[in-house]
Formats: sequence, C-alpha cells, structure tokens
Amino acid sequence: MRLPVRTVIYFYIFICVVLLLFNLLYIFRSSSVKKRQQRRIRHWEKYLDSFAAGSSVWDSEKVFRRLKNVQELMAFYEAIESREQTQPGEAVAFFKKNHSTVLALAQAYEEKDIMEQAFFAYVIAAFQPPVGDRQSLLLEYLLSYLDYSTVYSRENILNALYALGNIQSVEHAFLFMSQRGWYHDSRLLADGLNRFQGKKEALAHRLWNCRGQLMECFQVGTIRFSETLSGDGFAEPFLRALETEELPAETQFALVRYFRRHTIPYAQSTLLRLLEGKSGGKRELAIAAAASLASYPGEKTQQALEEALHSPNWYVRQNAARSLKTLGVTWTERGPDASMDRYAAEMLEYILGVQPAAAGEKKESEALAAV
Repeated sequence: MRLPVRTVIYFYIFICVVLLLFNLLYIFRSSSVKKRQQRRIRHWEKYLDSFAAGSSVWDSEKVFRRLKNVQELMAFYEAIESREQTQPGEAVAFFKKNHSTVLALAQAYEEKDIMEQAFFAYVIAAFQPPVGDRQSLLLEYLLSYLDYSTVYSRENILNALYALGNIQSVEHAFLFMSQRGWYHDSRLLADGLNRFQGKKEALAHRLWNCRGQLMECFQVGTIRFSETLSGDGFAEPFLRALETEELPAETQFALVRYFRRHTIPYAQSTLLRLLEGKSGGKRELAIAAAASLASYPGEKTQQALEEALHSPNWYVRQNAARSLKTLGVTWTERGPDASMDRYAAEMLEYILGVQPAAAGEKKESEALAAV
C-alpha cells in the first residue's frame, strides 16, 4: 500500500514542527535554569559580603539548608571561588567559622547520590583548611563516600583527603580501594599525593610500609610520589625491596626508574645485573635498567651498555643507545665495527646519527651546488 505524496509531506511537516517546538522549549528551559543559577550566585555574593563585614545576613541553619541543595552548593562554589581571586583567605575563614555546618553537610551528603557526593568532596578539596594529624568527623564522612563510588568520585574524594593533610585517612582510602580491587591510575595518584597538605615524607613511608596490602597501581603511585621528594631517604628500602622481594612487574619497573632520578652509587651494581639479566627477576627489567644507567657514568656502565646493544629485545637496544648518547658517547668514538651485528649497528646509527665529518661534507657539497 502506497501512501499519497500529500500525506507524506504533511507527516514530514508535523515532525519538523515537533522538533522545532522541542528545541524552543529546551532553549527556554536552559535559559531559565541559567537565570535561576545566576540569582543563586548573587544571593551568595551578598551573603559573603555580609560575612566579610562581620554581620552575616543568614544564620548557620539557613546556610546549612541552602547548601544541602547541590544547585545551591554549585552557586556557592562559583561565588566564593570568584571572591578568592580578589580576596584570598576568605574561603578559609568561612570554612573555619562554619566548621560545624560543614560537618553537618558532610553527613547530609551521605544520603545523596554519587555525583553530588563527588561535588561536595570537590568543594572540600578546594577550600577546606588542612586538619593534619587531628582526627575529624569530616574525614570519616569522606571515607564513607567511597563505599559505592565511581572512578570520578573516587578521584574527588582522594583530592579532598590530600587537601586535609591526614596521613591515616589517605592510607585507609588506599587500603580500602585495594581490598575492593579498584584500579586507579598511578599518575593521578602520584600527582595527587604531591598536593598532600601534610608531612609528605612521612606519608610516603607509611604507604610504602603497607605495600604488601596495596594493589600494584598504588605501589607504583607511591614510588612515583617518592621520586619527587628531596633527598635519598627511600633509596635503601627501595633497593632492598628490588633485590629481595617478589613484587609486581610494574612496581619493579618503577623502582628501577627511581634510581635514574636518584643517583645512588651502590645501586649501580644492581642495575648492571638487571641489564645483564642476572638478577633472577624479570628479564624485561633490562629495559628500565638500560635507561637508568644513563645516570651512572663510568667504564663499567659504558661497557655493559655496549654489550646491551646486542640484546634480542629492541627496547633494550634502544635504551642502551640512548644512555650511551646521554653519557657523551659519539658516533666517532663508538661507530659500528666488525664485531657488531647488524641490529646493534642500526640502533646505534639511529640514535647517535651520522658521522659529524660526513654531515659536514654533505653541507659543503650543498653549498657548492648552490653556488
């Protein structure tokens, strides 16, 4: 049965009209929502003006009732963040004076959905002053948000814990997430730990001491965090763990990389054994060892790296050649010879480049041709 052309046209027009009405309604509603949010922001700006003047127009109960609504919390965040740029310290003053209200809000947000909890944690991370080693109900409420969290909310909760500067709460969060088998990117962990508002070295030691209960990603994050700390306080325990413990592969790689940034003379022999595959561990660690040895100049290192150019592993050869270049080895000094296999010669040429003399001759010939 074929529909008349006129019916099809009318149906098409009807669909177009419906879509147009939907778009108009959406635009109107979006505009209305935006205007309401702008009004909320203005209300919070007036309140913060009165708070700064010492005569708050709202009592703590009204502040609590309003901030229980996530839309109001978002408006509050916009208002106080804007003021913080021109009047730094006002946010800290607000959170200190309204500590009991913040605790009540933290408890109230336990009953909210995951995304609302994540935003509350985001606000805490941005403005709440550190509590240090003191125990606080706020820490307990934030940790309780982890129970049914997502990757996004976990990142916000961890950032709030870092901002509060309490070592025990960060350790508890890492252990809890490890017990649940929740992976978290080690780079995010390391970056977050670097923002910790407490004793960073003590935190790193605490996390490393409980490594046996942590997932691989948390171990790696802890090592990367330790890399950024001044001094070599972790060199001895890290080297001992690398030599004697059965650790996950990525943890071992991170430990080897640590000794590239932190040059410890007594670590050289371990790195050389790893490069030669004589450590009894994973042979793939030779890849990281070849890179880390760039920080250990000397005849033994250069000889070991030259031998590593013959490795069947392409990445070992590449890192060995790069380390030789870092150590100042040039093409003239160590170009391919009769004893070098084709793969070693190609890698060395790829990393070190052509002979300087040859390059000079090429430039000279190009100049003559131009004349």
